[in-house]
Amino acid sequence: MNRRSFIQNVAVGSLSMVAGVGFASCSNRKISQKGKNLQWAMGWILWRDFKKRNIPLSEAINNLADLGLDGIEFSPRNDELSRHGFTRESFRELLKDKKLAVSGNYFGGAFHDKTERDSIISSFRNTLDNLKFYGAKNVIIGPPGRNVEDIPGAIRDSAPLLNELGRMAEDAGVKLGLHPHVNTIIEKPDEIDMVMDLTDPRYVLMAPDTGHIRMGGGNVVDIVGKYRNRLSYFHLKDSAGVFNRPDFGPNLRELGKGEVDFPGVIKILKEVKYAGWLNVEQDYTTTTPLESATVSATYIRDVLKPLYR
Repeated sequence: MNRRSFIQNVAVGSLSMVAGVGFASCSNRKISQKGKNLQWAMGWILWRDFKKRNIPLSEAINNLADLGLDGIEFSPRNDELSRHGFTRESFRELLKDKKLAVSGNYFGGAFHDKTERDSIISSFRNTLDNLKFYGAKNVIIGPPGRNVEDIPGAIRDSAPLLNELGRMAEDAGVKLGLHPHVNTIIEKPDEIDMVMDLTDPRYVLMAPDTGHIRMGGGNVVDIVGKYRNRLSYFHLKDSAGVFNRPDFGPNLRELGKGEVDFPGVIKILKEVKYAGWLNVEQDYTTTTPLESATVSATYIRDVLKPLYR
């Protein structure tokens, strides 16, 4: 181990001790509330895409367990588990040991392109199989990219396949939630409305990303309220400032550090007795994944959790 790696490992170990104070490491305190509806997760993406150090999957799992979370959103890339020294079975056992669950899988595709239909359905079956293996119940749908000539047309062409995937998900005991995202065809409020109008509410629900809705020009509380009866899952993301396409990294913040009205969102969830996952989706941090996760977990524990009591 070189000097730089040694210093990084020592720093991570020290920060883990600090992060554990007031969280689970000393008293196994959970962020979640026994008997309540909400479950809290964080996405592997924060650790996976960190540029300054290759972080083992096992380290991320330990971080999440120490912070008192209920689960992880984990959408494995090809050979990702084996590259981190796991099989599906051994990773499932680690999650069980750490009392963590897989909250859901992300799934994207060119849903508007009829030539891609068979390939998308085949890939979707694999995703449903992966969800079943881990006992997870949510699939989060990422829309096609915005680089199309006719965005309304692409939305219209996507709707039939989204309905079909939603029926497949329901048959498998899984909820399908559409996920608005900047740089996709479902970015702006009118685009959200259009796809929700064109899809069957029995099969296509909404998995809002609070940060992306705000960056796309939407009022997060208004949109969550409008679709309060079609909510399946959440990406909690904070953001600030004006989004300048295509890079949204500079807009991202830890929970409570940006401009999203999270208390307003939680108020709606309490009113409708929302039962499900709230996943912190932090794509980018200026600190480290553990520091970023600790800030967001503290905000959950001290601000959001009490609002749902």
